[in-house]
Amino acid sequence: MTRDGLSDVRYCDPDTMNLYMRRRGAARDAAKLADWAGYLGRIDPDSRPLVEHVVINNCTSARPLQDQAEALVKSLMGLELD
Repeated sequence: MTRDGLSDVRYCDPDTMNLYMRRRGAARDAAKLADWAGYLGRIDPDSRPLVEHVVINNCTSARPLQDQAEALVKSLMGLELD
């Protein structure tokens, strides 16, 4: 949750999520990767909260996280975005 009470949501498309899990190599991801279709059937990567929120896009095709964070901070401070 951000300082002003907004929820933050991290979005990651399934292909990027798979890539990150494989790179991470964590034992906790083994079952998910072994049945990727089943895992995707149990989650909803497109879900959003019903309250006002900010989406942080963690897809490989998204703007760099540093740029997204800078834009978020500027918007919370009421500054103009570039």
